[in-house]
Amino acid sequence: MNWSWLLPDGKGIPVLMYHKVWPGVSDGLTITPEKLREQWQFLRQEGYEALSLSEYLDIATGQAPYKGKPVLLTFDDGYRNNLTYAYPLLKEFGWKATFFIIANTLSETTAKEESEIEQKMSLAELRQLDQDVVQLALHGYAHENMSKISLEQSCEALRSSLQAFEKSKLPFHKVLAYPYGARPDAHFGELKKMMAEMGINAGFRIGNKVSQVPAPDLFEIKRIDIKGTDTLHDFAIKLKKGKLKPF
Repeated sequence: MNWSWLLPDGKGIPVLMYHKVWPGVSDGLTITPEKLREQWQFLRQEGYEALSLSEYLDIATGQAPYKGKPVLLTFDDGYRNNLTYAYPLLKEFGWKATFFIIANTLSETTAKEESEIEQKMSLAELRQLDQDVVQLALHGYAHENMSKISLEQSCEALRSSLQAFEKSKLPFHKVLAYPYGARPDAHFGELKKMMAEMGINAGFRIGNKVSQVPAPDLFEIKRIDIKGTDTLHDFAIKLKKGKLKPF
């Protein structure tokens, strides 16, 4: 039985985290195009509207009012299959999304993955994206786990990320989705200070909760991990509570 309708709406904006989109594959990081469409049809039926990253941040910083039922759609890593399957669906729905890009892929000198499902968008493909549909932001330089490297290494990765984006001439937002959702425990305060000095003005983790707005900490914005194995019932619960054990 579907009990999700009994759950109160979470106070804030659901920020949904996706990765790969691929036919016939449903796992922790991959959703089928059919299931993605089903989820977005559900969102539309429930009255949700997808925000751009700019619109979300205006609300998160208190510069714009919270109204209606907004949602932020995010895709990590810059997989080519996002261009093939998610991007046309965004245009069909008239919706917006954020793609968090691993910056060393912009040089196009990194080794090409053997598996087609793992391939990343090229610089030329990223330039094809309509800025009114997809906004780009940071996901580390080489997908560094910032909970396992030093403050200096994290800062160098972020500086390299910014340089790679600036060299590419792609429009992007100085906003980070922490690779693996990982932030350091020991020097997180120092990292946040360094990020602010670099002009990086927000950071997205996982957290699996509806993001509070205005955000109490712009470097700790929570996202909801949407898995390809989630049923529509699971999705409905996560949308309101962020996780599958709501009670």
